[in-house]
Amino acid sequence: MAIDPRNYDLDELRAASDASMLDRVEETDAGAEWPDETDDESEGDRSAADTAFEASLTRDLATMDRRIEALERPYLPALPASLVAEALIFEWLEFLVLQAGRDSVDDAVDFYEAVGWLGSDAAEALDAYLSGIDDSRANADNDLNADDHRVSLHYVARLTSLTGR
Repeated sequence: MAIDPRNYDLDELRAASDASMLDRVEETDAGAEWPDETDDESEGDRSAADTAFEASLTRDLATMDRRIEALERPYLPALPASLVAEALIFEWLEFLVLQAGRDSVDDAVDFYEAVGWLGSDAAEALDAYLSGIDDSRANADNDLNADDHRVSLHYVARLTSLTGR
C-alpha cells in the first residue's frame, strides 16, 4: 500500500481540503444557499458526479468536525447496530474492494485500526463483513490512494455519527 493512513490526522485533512469549501459550509449553516459546484472552471475534466461527491464529502467532514471538538481515538470503537449502518458498511467495503481488491482492503482495515480510526471490535466486524464480499470487477492491481483513504475517513465519520458519540 503506497499511502500510509498513519500520516493523516484531522488537521492535515482540513488543510488539504479547499478552504473556500469550509467558508461555504459556514455560509450554508447561516442560511445562505449552497453555491453551484459545476461553475468551477478548474474542474472541467471531472464529471458532475465526481464534483458533487467531492463537495458532499468536504461539507460532511467539515460539519462533523465542527460538531465533535473533543473526539477521542478510536473514532469508531465498534460498528453501530442498525440497518442504515449496515448499508453504509457494505457501500464502503464495496467501494474499497472495487478500487483495490480484497487484500488491499484487509490491509487498509488493519492500518485504520493502527492509526486509531477503528477500534478492535470495529476492525474485527469489518473483517467479517469483508469475508463475504467478492467482486469480479475489483481492480486488485491498484493500491488505495489518499483520496480513497479520505473517503474511508468520511465513512468512519458517518458511522460514528450513527453511534451517538
